[in-house]
Amino acid sequence: MAQRSRFFGVLIGTLLLAVVGGCAPLAASVPLAVPAVERAVAAPPAIPVQQADDVPAGRILYVRDGNLWMWQGGNARQFTDGNTWYQPAFSPDGKEIAYVYWTFNFSDIFVMTADGAASRRLTSGQASNVMDSDWAFRPKWSPDGTQLAYVSDANSKYPVVWLMNKEGTGRHQLMTVGYGIDWADAPSWSPDGKKIAISAGPDAPSLDAGQIYLMDAAKGTFDKLTDHPSGAYDPAWGPDNDTIAYIGRTSPGGELWIRSLNGEKQAHVANLPYIRSPVWSPDGTSLAVLAAKAGVFQVWVMSVNRTADSFDIGEPRQVTKDGSLDASSGLTWAR
Repeated sequence: MAQRSRFFGVLIGTLLLAVVGGCAPLAASVPLAVPAVERAVAAPPAIPVQQADDVPAGRILYVRDGNLWMWQGGNARQFTDGNTWYQPAFSPDGKEIAYVYWTFNFSDIFVMTADGAASRRLTSGQASNVMDSDWAFRPKWSPDGTQLAYVSDANSKYPVVWLMNKEGTGRHQLMTVGYGIDWADAPSWSPDGKKIAISAGPDAPSLDAGQIYLMDAAKGTFDKLTDHPSGAYDPAWGPDNDTIAYIGRTSPGGELWIRSLNGEKQAHVANLPYIRSPVWSPDGTSLAVLAAKAGVFQVWVMSVNRTADSFDIGEPRQVTKDGSLDASSGLTWAR
């Protein structure tokens, strides 16, 4: 195990929450070993989540109180229990869900079928001493559904990008630290699978210092994309290879930006405070985000149309109407 501070748990608790307050709490205690197979539940939620009348198509997963919730057809239901489920990601075909099992002393990545019937563990970072545990977060599927990118401190002082096959085999560190980049977060694959967008920055990380970088998915080299004075984070590659949505921190709570890779086309939304985690709709015509306009994070959706020289972003409309959702776990959207 490489020399490092046991920093990653604190990092995820601070780096991801630096611009937000009050994410879902972690469980107070956990068993010494995670069950080999996790189980989703189909029980109705204890507290219903009201929905907007204007219903986007598809399924949206989000996290509330450490559990996955499934939004579909204008209704939401609690999909898991146990208060240890975070950062879900639908597979490209919508048939599987990667997620993070996260407790106070470790985190690992699992994949389950979309109906919750079966689950498999992909990483195993738990140690008897919490300071020796490896932490794994932010699983994201490759466009062909064969690999997962994620971030881990298994071989470094701070979290960096790793890759593994969807079965959990072939785990290897893709990103090499250096050149002023020492940590990474929130990977997002390009549609052709050749690059991975990340938020990344130097030692002593903070969201203020991070920017969006584009990493070669084969070589691990990267190029800087953004240069916002106060940082940029939460990249989401669009339906083509030339469009990226992300949060640029030009205000205390950040703003949603959409741009072409060369920067010739840009647009942003400034009327949603404390905005996080953009995700594209399966057909690429809309974006969903988490924003705390009334003091708690809710799901908002807006249309996106490409014009000759910019992007036409529709008026954001609120989808969920209560619930206080977990901003650090983000959203995932499938058909």
